[in-house]
Amino acid sequence: MLRQGNIRHDLAFFGRTLFEEKTDTVFFNWTGSGFEVAFEATKLEVVLLTLESANPFEGTLCPIVSVFLDAEESPVQEIYLNQPETRLTLHESSLPERHRIRVVKRTENDKGKVGVSDIAIDGAFLPLETDQTRLRLEFIGDSISCGFGNEASKREGLFVPMEENGCKTYCAVAAKLLDAEYHNISVSGISLCAPLDPDFQLVIPEFDGLRVRVKAMEDFYDYTDRVYEETCGKVGGFTAWDFSRYQPDAIIINLGTNDSYRIKAAGNSLAEVAHFERRYEDFIRRIRERNGSKPIIGCTLGPMDYYLYDNIVEAVRSYKNATGDERVFCYKFGGIYPMQEGFGTGDHPSLITHARMGRELSELLKCWI
Repeated sequence: MLRQGNIRHDLAFFGRTLFEEKTDTVFFNWTGSGFEVAFEATKLEVVLLTLESANPFEGTLCPIVSVFLDAEESPVQEIYLNQPETRLTLHESSLPERHRIRVVKRTENDKGKVGVSDIAIDGAFLPLETDQTRLRLEFIGDSISCGFGNEASKREGLFVPMEENGCKTYCAVAAKLLDAEYHNISVSGISLCAPLDPDFQLVIPEFDGLRVRVKAMEDFYDYTDRVYEETCGKVGGFTAWDFSRYQPDAIIINLGTNDSYRIKAAGNSLAEVAHFERRYEDFIRRIRERNGSKPIIGCTLGPMDYYLYDNIVEAVRSYKNATGDERVFCYKFGGIYPMQEGFGTGDHPSLITHARMGRELSELLKCWI
């Protein structure tokens, strides 16, 4: 007979997660976030709540989760959550079996939300052993870090959830090679900073009359999940992230690609470039203030656009000169080699490129941590 469990006691969550009291649900919306459970049972079920996303470019989008059993590298289930509520059987057997299961969100935050609101078991939950000595990484990025279109075989087209696999991004690859935990705070289309011109909006020629607000990571990083809360209609008082909950050994910033697109759209304004450089330096300061002196900070760019890389180098140089902080480095990912690596959707990196980037980064981080 199934009995109810306690989602906040019997499940171990990873990634930035947000508890919503009114629905008694823990939302795990960020790429690569989710929960883990250990048990001995004949059956284990969870109830997942889903909030779809919609925009004029891509239509209605729903999230996908991957279910991993024990130490298996390939998922045993891939579930497209296109209903507001889904009762999902994670395990079923004729006799009690002992397992460890991970449920991971493979699609990004801005393309559909998901949370777990209930768990039931015919058996017993087991304690989860955690290795407190494991490395901890944090990635702050845009569509590249989300894995946008990395499983697609075409160069053009709009976002398709089934073609985005956050479990195979360079972030996930590097973390696996380093045997590290990781957080992935990434949003497709996001810039590092807001425009210097407060009235600037992106114009999309294919959608006459549509103006797109520029999202900036400097406005989102301090919060647990402002993306979700804005989707729910919140306009202020966003839930602050408790930085003591996760203390990384290294933080990788891969932002600037969308800033360069915005700057080009603004006529390659030198004032906007200088503004980006100042805001980048300020963002490094914020990262250091929030996370303390421990983590290495990697300021990376690529592999799609390197227009602002020299400005990132200058921002880092200025920051280091002003603070004496030498635990910061710059790195330019190798560019996409189309003949061998191909492309994902919209010229984004493919799975092959992500794997290569993950290897590059893991080797680089070994020199620092």
